[in-house]
Amino acid sequence: MSKQAKQQAKQQAQDAKKKTVVRKAPKPGGRAKARAAVAKTKNGKSATAKLARPRVAKTKIAVDVVKAPRPRRPPIKMVPAVAPLPTMVAASAGPITAADISVLAYCRAGFEPDLLTEIMAHLAATPKASWALPGSGFVRATFAPAALKRLHMVLHEPMVFARQIMRAQSTVVVLGSVDRVTPIVNAAKEFLTQLSIPNIAVVWVEYPDTNDGKSLSKLSMALQMRITQQLDELGLVNAQAKRRLHVFLTSKGEAWLGLTDIEHSSSWPLGIPRLRMPADAPSRSTLKLAEAIHIFIGDDDERLFQPDMRAVDLGAAPGGWTWQLVHRGLYVTAIDNGNLRGELVDNAMVRHLREDGFKYRPNKPVDWMVCDMVESPSRIAKLVGLWLSEGWARHVIFNLKLPMKKRFEEVERCSAIIDEMLGDKAERAVLQLKQLYHDREEVTGYCGFPPRARQA
Repeated sequence: MSKQAKQQAKQQAQDAKKKTVVRKAPKPGGRAKARAAVAKTKNGKSATAKLARPRVAKTKIAVDVVKAPRPRRPPIKMVPAVAPLPTMVAASAGPITAADISVLAYCRAGFEPDLLTEIMAHLAATPKASWALPGSGFVRATFAPAALKRLHMVLHEPMVFARQIMRAQSTVVVLGSVDRVTPIVNAAKEFLTQLSIPNIAVVWVEYPDTNDGKSLSKLSMALQMRITQQLDELGLVNAQAKRRLHVFLTSKGEAWLGLTDIEHSSSWPLGIPRLRMPADAPSRSTLKLAEAIHIFIGDDDERLFQPDMRAVDLGAAPGGWTWQLVHRGLYVTAIDNGNLRGELVDNAMVRHLREDGFKYRPNKPVDWMVCDMVESPSRIAKLVGLWLSEGWARHVIFNLKLPMKKRFEEVERCSAIIDEMLGDKAERAVLQLKQLYHDREEVTGYCGFPPRARQA
């Protein structure tokens, strides 16, 4: 080969090398990145943390300290999260042991991180492990034994986002494809023995309130009868017992066990009330008020909703809440620029005023004010506090339309606003907030001054 040919070949090789692009291996992204995420533990070791959403930065929860305590519940101190809340948090303080405290709770799908935040706040502790996958409809969390001191409050006091909450077994029950009853019965015996509980009153086999969960409804009905029968034969069922055993199916292959105190827990399976939609009600929102009255008022229903009482409905149209009050015998002033529907039009018990709900003031005090206006939560909280502090109403039921993030913190902020507006009256007022089954991106609240129960 000539010298010229060699130089030409050398030049072609150099040109080819310049065109070659060396690509590094791509970094994991999306679901791959989620699966590869690692959560640091206190002892320096690491454990895989399954993230619900990729690229979620680790953050700490922080809210303003509430100065005025809310009635019937002590102030809540927020604790920092070990990992992003919509995740499985792994081993922050060593492996799970038999002495650890586990909690299982049901909620509306999409509010799992908010419920986990609330549980952590009540227990003033960070879980060693937890599951709060958005859309699953439930939360599991395991805490160190020190959490037992505050567990009673969590299980016996009303919670905002929990439909049902219970002490749970820390390990899953693996179900066979043929015999699913025996593993559950054996696990139930072990669970009751561990907690020194001699028997239970009833067995509920439940499932998540999701589309996938509802596919387990037929299986749950079949299992409930057979599990109850076998536990009864073992002498573990007593109708007079104070506790209820929950078998929570997350799939056909696994279940989690929990126990509730019948007196201090929801009396409905899955924590879902069974209310029938009235045929002549103008909107389905009437079920929301009916559920609120049942949850917040309970046995005082007839005493606090007597015929000829007076009520104001702010943001009344099309009239679902007004309809509920009228059918309880109350005279209602409906405030809304929109139209009422159905039998509420020209009804002798309804006075419809086309006014702004925030500007309306009653000529004289009323028994009830209800409010379902679409407005910022803080503005509704100030309105509720104003009506009660000025004595315009003795009882208020209201809705708070929540933001998409930090919803529990927003609820706490609104509670503090109401307490601040009430001033010295806050000590005598009852304030309760709860996400009802018929709520969506909101919570419903009751605040008022109910009469004291008569002593025999």
